[in-house]
Amino acid sequence: MASLVGVTPATQSRYIRSVLKWYCFGMTAETITTSLKLPADIYEAIKTEAAADHRSINAAIVVALSDHVHRRQRAQRVSEIGAEIAEKHSELLRRLAR
Repeated sequence: MASLVGVTPATQSRYIRSVLKWYCFGMTAETITTSLKLPADIYEAIKTEAAADHRSINAAIVVALSDHVHRRQRAQRVSEIGAEIAEKHSELLRRLAR
């Protein structure tokens, strides 16, 4: 932490609040801390991507995992909708298949 010698208590307090606000940005009560064991090549790729996107490595990992989860959820929903359509129009589809 930067030296706060000779700084008024009010300024110190504002500084500490600003650091805490920056540190806690994006964190909620639902945030869970975990650790990952990543292969070195994956870590380097994430590190490169994070730098290119002006993000922290943590933020880059969160974005990548979030994208992955959303893609899987979307694929599952598309599959469910396809099954609903097939069931709803099964007679028509059966006649068209003849």
